[in-house]
Amino acid sequence: MRIEVQRMSTRVHRTPLLEDISVCVEPGELVGFIGPNGSGKSTLMRCLAGLRRPTTGRVLAENEELGRMPARLRARRIAFVEQQAETTDRLTVREAVNLGRTPYLSPLRGWGSEDEDAVDDALRAVEMTAFAERLWHTLSGGERQRVHIARALAQTPDLLLLDEPTNHLDIRHQLSLMALVQALPITRVIALHDLNQAAACDRIGVLSRGRLVAMGRPHEVLNEALLADVFGVAAVRHAAPDGSPRLHFSHAL
Repeated sequence: MRIEVQRMSTRVHRTPLLEDISVCVEPGELVGFIGPNGSGKSTLMRCLAGLRRPTTGRVLAENEELGRMPARLRARRIAFVEQQAETTDRLTVREAVNLGRTPYLSPLRGWGSEDEDAVDDALRAVEMTAFAERLWHTLSGGERQRVHIARALAQTPDLLLLDEPTNHLDIRHQLSLMALVQALPITRVIALHDLNQAAACDRIGVLSRGRLVAMGRPHEVLNEALLADVFGVAAVRHAAPDGSPRLHFSHAL
């Protein structure tokens, strides 16, 4: 799915949250957004999901204005994992992931093998198959996050939006999740705090005080001058044991 943001601004009670954002994400691309707390990442993600309407400007999905797309179609094509997503304590893990198939069900189309397969695949992808019958309230924060991601995957979307999905995950599951997101053959947009994780994206957008101040390939965007200006840190680039570039941070002078 191709998604395009055109001159978008968002305000709440005259307070600007996003200002004049324009960006295009091409089909199959993995785009990351980084920025300090309060820079507008979550607001941007909610606009891309169609959950918040811009004050000015437009968000287009395949050249159709997102706000005019029927809700059921939008739910089939776009999956969004928020930072603070919640689920009722009474559900099992499998029942929570089953909710991802809701947009495909109707009085004329009941639950079928296709839905069962989608749920099984999603649980397997986030390594939660063994937890399928566990109740939600018995899960840790990291396990709950993996279930939310499984529910999004069960939607079999064309566009996957993830708002800081590695929060609460231990390092092994952070690495597993990022590898999974990289391998998905769909359009993916992800908001991240970890700049080294963001370096795995095809392109990175940098938000600061509600404005998009940089957009480009990781090696272009993650430079010392920009990181010092936006994040207030000094950064040194070095090679990890596998040869991939890594950033080491210290307080900017």
